[in-house]
Amino acid sequence: MNSIYIIRDALRGVYSRYGAFIKPVLKIVLAFLMLTVIQKNIGYNATLSKPLYLCAASVLCAFFPSGCITFVCAAFVLADMFEVSLLMAGFSAVIALLIFVLYFGYRPGLGIIIALVPLMFHFKLPYVVPLLLGLGAGFYSAVPAALGVLCWNILQYFSANFEALGEGSTAELASLIMQMAKNILMDEYMFLIMFAFALCIAAVSILSRSSINHCWIISVSAGTVILAFVMVLGGSYLGRNDMMMELISLVISYLIAVAYVYLFYSVDFKSTEHLSYEDDDYYYYVKAVPKIHPYQGDGEL
Repeated sequence: MNSIYIIRDALRGVYSRYGAFIKPVLKIVLAFLMLTVIQKNIGYNATLSKPLYLCAASVLCAFFPSGCITFVCAAFVLADMFEVSLLMAGFSAVIALLIFVLYFGYRPGLGIIIALVPLMFHFKLPYVVPLLLGLGAGFYSAVPAALGVLCWNILQYFSANFEALGEGSTAELASLIMQMAKNILMDEYMFLIMFAFALCIAAVSILSRSSINHCWIISVSAGTVILAFVMVLGGSYLGRNDMMMELISLVISYLIAVAYVYLFYSVDFKSTEHLSYEDDDYYYYVKAVPKIHPYQGDGEL
C-alpha cells in the first residue's frame, strides 16, 4: 500500500512543477475525445469529422477556460445539424441556448461537467460521474450533471433518427421537430437518471463532509447503493431489460471511486486526535486526522 502513496506524491510533484503544461494537454485530450464522440454519433458534417479539424478545435480549447470545451462541442453539434436541415440547426441552437442560460448564467465554474457526462456515457461508465462529483464538487454539481444527461439523450435521439430528420417538406420537418422535442423532454428514463444522479451527489456530498471515520468510503458506498436502488427499481417500472449491464457499470464505477478515495483521501484514522481550546467567546472541539504519507505506514482509511 505504501507504494501507492509514493506514486501519488510523485504525481503531485510532477503536477506542481509542470501544471502549466499538463492542464492544456488535458484540455486538448478531453476536447478531442468529446468531439470524436459527437462526430461518431451525429457526424453529418463530413468535413468536421476529419482528424485535422478535430485536432485543430481541440488545440484551440487549450488556450481558453475549460468551459470553452462545452461551447466548442455545441458548435460542432450545430454544424452537424445544419447539414441535416436549417430547422434542425435552429432547434439545436435553441436547446444549446437554454442549456447555457440555465447553467452558465448561474454557476459557470463547473460547466466542463456538461461535456464530461456524455463522454462517460459513451464509455459505459456514467455512474462514476455522480460519485466523484459528490466527493469533489459538492451538491451544486447536480445541475450540470443533469444538463449533461440531457445532452447525451439529445445526441442519442439525433443518432437514432438521422434518416427521418432530413426528409420531408418544411411543414413536415416542423411537425417532426415538435414531436422530437416532446420525445426528448418527456423521456421518463432520462429523468430517472437525473434523479438518481442528484440523490447520489447529495448523499455523497453530505456524508463525505461529515466527521465520522471512513466517511469517504461510506459516502461512495451509500451513493452506489442509492444509484443501484433507484436505477433497478425505476428501470423495472419503466420496463427496461438492460439492468444487468447497468449493474456491471455501477460496480466498475464504484471500484473507480474507491481507488480515487485511496489516492486522494488517504488518512490514518488510528492516529486521530481530539483537541479542544477556547477564546473569549467560544469553546472549540477539533478532530484532527493525519494524512498518510510515504514511509509513514499504511494507516486506515
